Amino acid sequence: MLEISPEIAAQLADEVYGVRDEFRLKFFLLKPLFSSSQQQKTSFKATVGGRLINTQDGFCVAARGGAEYRNDLFLMFRGSTQSNYGADWISNARCGVTSSAAGLVHVGFSHIFSSMRLDLDRFISQQMADRENPVQTIHCIGHSLGGAVATLAADWAKRTTRKNVVLYTFGAPKPGFEGFAKNFTTKLSPENVHRVYHATDPVPMVPLYPFTHPPVPGYGHFMGSSDALLSAGAHGMGKYIQSVKDTTWKSMQSHPPTSAYDKVVEKWLESEGSLNPFNADTWGWIDAGLAYVLKKILGTAAVIVQGPFVGTLSLVDKIAWILHKGIDLTIDAGKWVLMLMRKMMQLLHMKVVDTAKELTRALMRAVLERIMGKITQEARNALQQLTRPSDR
Repeated sequence: MLEISPEIAAQLADEVYGVRDEFRLKFFLLKPLFSSSQQQKTSFKATVGGRLINTQDGFCVAARGGAEYRNDLFLMFRGSTQSNYGADWISNARCGVTSSAAGLVHVGFSHIFSSMRLDLDRFISQQMADRENPVQTIHCIGHSLGGAVATLAADWAKRTTRKNVVLYTFGAPKPGFEGFAKNFTTKLSPENVHRVYHATDPVPMVPLYPFTHPPVPGYGHFMGSSDALLSAGAHGMGKYIQSVKDTTWKSMQSHPPTSAYDKVVEKWLESEGSLNPFNADTWGWIDAGLAYVLKKILGTAAVIVQGPFVGTLSLVDKIAWILHKGIDLTIDAGKWVLMLMRKMMQLLHMKVVDTAKELTRALMRAVLERIMGKITQEARNALQQLTRPSDR
């Protein structure tokens, strides 16, 4: 299998944004990386948005490789744009869950992928019919929203084709629950999951747990930052292209963050001190703390029980319900719920409670809703500030 380099993957994730009409599509597909045959490359539209704003928009470019990549297929998905009256952001914000063959996934991302699935299936089936140059590898590539959709496409492609599938994402939000991330990683294998993210990019931080990034186990390709604060610039493809220039996937392997270890998370929950909502580390700790406490209540299995999250209640309602049950279960579980809520309330500049008895379901729901809203708004700010092509 030929693997594409970080630099080539980043360039494709960036340039697919510019494919807005037939002329630009043809120009983009002139790359030597792709086949010269017009029958082996195309683009697809997707349905983005929700009930209020719902539109069809160019979203994916598909092509067979050329030269040494003639046995490969490339599926490239664009990220969020400002050209469809906010429909992309509505898809981003629809953070409910829906079932997939691999587990629970983000309903907004799933809606986008599902709207293209028949077109993707038709294209891949046509290419698989080529007996002289059999398809061996499918590369799925995307930045931001496109990275999340590329993940769902990679999962589907692996299940339906049984071919080798490699995923390359940059600054992508979390596509599904922990169970999905683990099943996805097992199917593709960790070495085929290339997730690149900047330390101060807010988009990969959303949605909060139980949404989780693949690979699991693994932590992706972490790119450090000289800044401590969340940054819209850290989300731009220009910055990602700069970060991966002249690198290899092997050289980009990163160590797990401090918040990956339960004992360290416990110490953070027990600690005192102010929290800065604009500090990137703060949100890593909040996410890790929420994961730790939910697993403490539901069990210590590596993958959180997904059953409680299926039903008619909202995700926030279900998490609040589980946390409230934790207070009733044991004194130990209640202690950790109290510590987590105190951290969140402090971050929100709310009056901090002193005892677990003060934590009603309604109060915890309000805290969770505000916490999720705050980090989601930071991600939205990053997307809205990236309006110039060079900043994508």
